Amino acid sequence: MNIRKYSYAVIFIMAALYACNNDDGDDAAAVVPPRDLAEQQADEIEVIENYLSTHFYTLVDNPANPDYKIALFDTIAGENSGRQPLSLSDSLETKTITRNDVEYTLHILNLRKGAPGERQPTFSDSTLVTYRGELFYDNQDRDGDGIPNLADIDSKEDGSDFGDDETPVTRPDADGDGIADDSDVDNPDLAGQPDSDGDGIIDDKDPVDNNNPNRRVFDSAVTPTWLDQTNVIVGWRETLVDYKGASGFLENLDGTVNYNDDFGSFVVFIPSGIAYYDLPPSGTGINRYAPLIFNIQLYRVNEADHDRDGIPSYLEDLDNDRNVLDADDNTDGDNAANYQDADDDNDGTLTRDEITLVAGAMDDGVVTLDEITFYDDDGDNVPNHLDSDDRDSKNE
Repeated sequence: MNIRKYSYAVIFIMAALYACNNDDGDDAAAVVPPRDLAEQQADEIEVIENYLSTHFYTLVDNPANPDYKIALFDTIAGENSGRQPLSLSDSLETKTITRNDVEYTLHILNLRKGAPGERQPTFSDSTLVTYRGELFYDNQDRDGDGIPNLADIDSKEDGSDFGDDETPVTRPDADGDGIADDSDVDNPDLAGQPDSDGDGIIDDKDPVDNNNPNRRVFDSAVTPTWLDQTNVIVGWRETLVDYKGASGFLENLDGTVNYNDDFGSFVVFIPSGIAYYDLPPSGTGINRYAPLIFNIQLYRVNEADHDRDGIPSYLEDLDNDRNVLDADDNTDGDNAANYQDADDDNDGTLTRDEITLVAGAMDDGVVTLDEITFYDDDGDNVPNHLDSDDRDSKNE
């Protein structure tokens, strides 16, 4: 793979999970409370499972980076009627995680786990990746059944809450294929109407070219880019932690790098509750409550110690919820969570001086728990670096 060794481009789509939504000036819309997480997840289960059972994938050459292939998805219909659905693929795995008392299922198309012996990233590490993010369906397909709204017999699925707030309209469908008669190429009254992409819907009611494999892509990085795992969506983070990078690389004289062809690669189908939910980043084209698809390749992992206090960031997750950003991981209640705070208890003694690392602990770039000595001078079961009563420096 011929790429630059270090690329620190800012990826707008992988901003923090709670990125601000696009401000459209509609004050009434701004105060609408978000949907109930559990109810939304129940709706999305049907959408995701329907997608997996009605679509297949193929790996195609990537003209922008020939060293990894792109997973393309298409509907099982017409000349593709005999293709195997994603739901029956031997490579499809599931992972269940719980957030905010709601259980979510990640569906993961495992293309390659990565090189044996390489370190898997934690939920707070820095990772070198390429990726391609896309929507399940085109934006014009409100109920996610593969038929655009203008051609759908019922774009609100009988008035369910999964969609926008328009009044549901049911249209006649003589042949029962889900495409309304006024949009269906099978309707004799529409004989001669063009259907450029061959999806059964006349062009006049089908604004999207379904033959364009990039029509649903909202962001991608074809050059490996370093991303901080603390700043990506939960569904991305909880999948990437199960993969490994490449076994090595060759640095060329011109500064480019060739990574060994054994890096981790997968596709993950992410419910909106562990994506952007009702606050998608502005300008991305992602709708509110949109489940997402990410095709990700992992090349390298660097253990992160954001505040350089000697304690890896993942070990500063005090409540063990795999999230270092919350209030439970901010001992002194200031503006910085412990993983970003050089003095976790605000006692005037830096955290790095209230612990001791064994000699050479940082030589390999990875600090493990057994290489750190924690102290508790007053015996109250609170380590010194988290206890403002204990402030003696241990490393003078």
